[in-house]
Amino acid sequence: MTTECFLAGDIAADQLGGVEVLGKSLPVSVHYGVAQHDSSLTQILVRDKLTLPNDRSVTPYDGFMLDLNRLRILRAVVSSGSVNETARRLGYTPSTVSQHLHTLEREVGFALISRVGRGIVPTPAAVELASAADEVLQAMTKLTARTRDLRDGATERLTLRSFASAAYTWMPSVARTLRQEFPELTLELAIDVVESAETAGDADIEIHTELPYLAPVSASGYRRHVLCEDEFVMAMPDDHPLAGADRLDLAEFAEDDWVEYDYQDQLATGLASYACAEAGFSPRYVARAQDHVSGLAFVAAGVGITLIPVLTTRWSGFNISYVRIQNPTPYRRIVALSRNAIAAQNATVRVLELLGELAAVPGAVPRTLEVPG
Repeated sequence: MTTECFLAGDIAADQLGGVEVLGKSLPVSVHYGVAQHDSSLTQILVRDKLTLPNDRSVTPYDGFMLDLNRLRILRAVVSSGSVNETARRLGYTPSTVSQHLHTLEREVGFALISRVGRGIVPTPAAVELASAADEVLQAMTKLTARTRDLRDGATERLTLRSFASAAYTWMPSVARTLRQEFPELTLELAIDVVESAETAGDADIEIHTELPYLAPVSASGYRRHVLCEDEFVMAMPDDHPLAGADRLDLAEFAEDDWVEYDYQDQLATGLASYACAEAGFSPRYVARAQDHVSGLAFVAAGVGITLIPVLTTRWSGFNISYVRIQNPTPYRRIVALSRNAIAAQNATVRVLELLGELAAVPGAVPRTLEVPG
């Protein structure tokens, strides 16, 4: 919601929210609680009467204030490197994201995006601005949550962010135990398709994926906890010639057609490509899907095969066979990141204990998964 209001003060000053405004009328657009001022407006003078009620001096105010939502959009664009991907993540249209970027460029007075071919590249200034905005956005997230707590009367809140398979498999059990042991705790869970720790900063506890052949990404303000190594298995149609085997060399599948199911973040595909290169071949992809559910649907239909984490096999509903892989055995590392500021809180400690217990349970790979009758 955007509201136009006018802070007026001609000869006599008016006071709004404890701030005394001296000067001419100033139109102020308020968007999500953040005032937006036209930078072309003449300078006004304000005096904070709440903190210094007897101080008659005035402080120049230049009418410049960055919009937090645009900064959040910029951070997402810098992280993803794509306007379309940012729009998908944040629920906007690409044209809306572009419009916000253009507006922010006018506000800051320098270029944020450079076009290279059909894509975009954030300028060095945009990268630095997005990095500097992280602390501000995190502070506003905490302030918003605290305001909501004060409004709702909640005494404690814990926010978690996880990728889908970990959320579906582990979090219901975690939530049930927390409800029993911390009845006053409000638990909030967000599911995010982006599994890398590079985007940490939105929740108190975050569950992320690390690829074993890449160095772990440090997240500022967070403590890292390794939960488990999640093995990848080969998913194939029930009528595949190798269905029913216990364990096979990855090279056995060099001539098969493959299905890619993560064309947006490329984490699983990157791991598969790395493992196949170790086995001496490059997978031949014949279909690409957005997520593992649609990817497994392709597999069940006989389109191709794919490597998939054991944790994900528990949430399928298709006629599929799974075979363990060796030489090499692909796997991902699952880690939890806990915010330093709440690391010592009992609820945080308990969540990490529960996640550790659940992750320590060996992953049973079903030989087949059938559609319930």
